[in-house]
Amino acid sequence: MTYADTVKFLVAMIIMMNPLGSLSIFLQLTNKSPLQHQRKTAFKCGISITIIMVITIWIGAQLLDLMGITISSFRFAGGIILLLTGLSMLQSKESPINHTPEDDIAAEERHSIAIVPLALPIIIGPGAISTLVIASNDYPDILLKTWLSAMCVVLALGMFIILFYGAFIGRLVGESVMKVITRIMGMVIMAIAVGMLANGLIGLIPALH
Repeated sequence: MTYADTVKFLVAMIIMMNPLGSLSIFLQLTNKSPLQHQRKTAFKCGISITIIMVITIWIGAQLLDLMGITISSFRFAGGIILLLTGLSMLQSKESPINHTPEDDIAAEERHSIAIVPLALPIIIGPGAISTLVIASNDYPDILLKTWLSAMCVVLALGMFIILFYGAFIGRLVGESVMKVITRIMGMVIMAIAVGMLANGLIGLIPALH
């Protein structure tokens, strides 16, 4: 796994986790809660994100094999998901794939929203899961999976810090700046999606190589 591969993985995961967009939703869902409860929710969410990502890294590819799904098919499907997510981000809309109004309603009825819908599917949605599964398949060596897991822990820690200081960051950044950054991230994720679609198609139809 080269330095460029590491950077590409981190950038893709950061964009798919959409820290500022996720923060905006987090603040909407916890705006009636005291600061202490917000930070407790952020801690639980950080732990949940870590567990979900690490489990996906270690057994995601095996689950695909168990279901008879080829990595090329999954790569192509993941590219479509990323493309739709990126298009939604470019238009400054919440992706209906990752998050729906029903999630907000259900969240308000739950005592804790840390795991569902925050950790899954708002922060770790289909696009992030696709990226993790493909990375675990491309780098099957135990040491490389350990490295990927370590990066996932760092990503989860970063997301926790953002949510923990969410109220302050939200006031500091502002809604307009969040939208601009989200659009830029949408363009990048669409470029990554096109690459995934091309590689998946070549895997499905070798004659295109």
